[in-house]
Amino acid sequence: MTSGKMKRPWRTRVKRGARDLCWLTVFVLISSTAVDWWRSRDIDTSQVPVDMVRLLDGRQQDLVAMSQQEPVHVYVWASWCGVCRFVTPSVDWLSGHAQVVSIALRSGPDKKVNGYLAHHGYDFPVVNDPDGQLSRRLSVKVTPTVMVIEQGKITSITTGFTSPIGLWLRML
Repeated sequence: MTSGKMKRPWRTRVKRGARDLCWLTVFVLISSTAVDWWRSRDIDTSQVPVDMVRLLDGRQQDLVAMSQQEPVHVYVWASWCGVCRFVTPSVDWLSGHAQVVSIALRSGPDKKVNGYLAHHGYDFPVVNDPDGQLSRRLSVKVTPTVMVIEQGKITSITTGFTSPIGLWLRML
């Protein structure tokens, strides 16, 4: 021992690292829950303020009727949103396993939004909200936002980054 410090065995370092990782995970979960609560505190979850929406392909969707059989994930995103670039692929994956309706917030005219979707290979239903009017009715202030609607009520809201596992857990 030349430095006066004893080298820690690798098991001690692994245990300490695992403990630190657990505390970090707890901190992140508590922080993200608190942030989601703070950002969504103004949203009335007792009813969905929007029922009928028009998709880019012209079809009408009734979110309340859709939510009677199984939950509907409403994903509010924007083509200019940096975090959305990481969340949107997860939502695209989720759309193959659950009901998803997305809202493109202030992302340009229909043609531009369709081009964006085609460029990235996304295949989920999209409502274009070029002026933000629909998002305001939903009280969305942050992109991305994911809302889960069940039986005509908003049961879950998350904002910012979420993982495929987070989306899947909300589906349950």
